Amino acid sequence: MSVDLDLLDRWLTGWSLARGLPLPTRHGGGLLVEVGWPEQLRRHVFVDAGRALQACAARIHAPFIYVKAAVEPEHLRCALPAPWKIESPRYLMSLPMAMARAISLPAGYSATVGVEHGASVIRLADATGQPAASGRVVLHQGTAVFDRIETLAPHRRRGLGTALMGALDALAAQAGVSERLLVATEAGRALYRRLGWQLVAPYSTAVLPAS
Repeated sequence: MSVDLDLLDRWLTGWSLARGLPLPTRHGGGLLVEVGWPEQLRRHVFVDAGRALQACAARIHAPFIYVKAAVEPEHLRCALPAPWKIESPRYLMSLPMAMARAISLPAGYSATVGVEHGASVIRLADATGQPAASGRVVLHQGTAVFDRIETLAPHRRRGLGTALMGALDALAAQAGVSERLLVATEAGRALYRRLGWQLVAPYSTAVLPAS
């Protein structure tokens, strides 16, 4: 799978719907989301770290405005002047087909399904009712975007991440989507690869420091 602006638009649309944010718009050769959070005012997303990204960054003089591109962190570092901080790497991934097998929850855990903003949200709880893991999936125009997958520290290495991804994927399968996307952290990438997800591209982020 090759990366183009349409693919990034589908990912970013799901990301925005999951948070109740405005949908991305085309802007300056890339994509723009007006996030509006105190710690993130907006984000600009580009296919590469070329002239469009560099021109965008040159117009930014304040913190909390993020610039992202489907490139390795060192490529983004080379494209931007020294004040810009490069964050930990992320990875754009896709799943070419539904997960092949049903996955049961480990004993002692239960699941609930709800809806927040534009996302279906699955939460896992332990036998005492305390939160253990959660994740969400946005289903939009044939694409499923998986987002905010998290297992709390006391419950890791018990198979909850695998079970959670299986439950989210079942929702995607029921909707008959043809494309599954997510952006993984370094820690999450290994789990997703074991579940059949494939690396599409690195996904790197830069921001001006707040002080």
